[in-house]
Amino acid sequence: MSITFKLEIEGHSEEVNFSNGNAAALLILAGLQSAPYGEIPRERLDTAITKLLRAMNSDPARAKAVTSVTEGPRWSEGARTDEYLKRRAGEMMAVLVLARTHGCGVTWG
Repeated sequence: MSITFKLEIEGHSEEVNFSNGNAAALLILAGLQSAPYGEIPRERLDTAITKLLRAMNSDPARAKAVTSVTEGPRWSEGARTDEYLKRRAGEMMAVLVLARTHGCGVTWG
């Protein structure tokens, strides 16, 4: 399963997609509630962008979000390395900055 972060600008949409686990980690890094769907209103974009910037530049802030591979007979979760987190946080931040630039919010689900 996956979660897509999306914004709509004058009939055009931008989106970025993450696995559920990665989306949950990025939401927490952005200071948002980890939920399967939601919205970041434009009034909260600056706060989320600032928290993501801090997380991208702080090893301790990302440490809790890094995971290793977990496998079982009915479940498998891939690794989430520090480098991966920084790259994906940058992608999420780009969507948030674009939304802020155009004065709109971002939804996910």
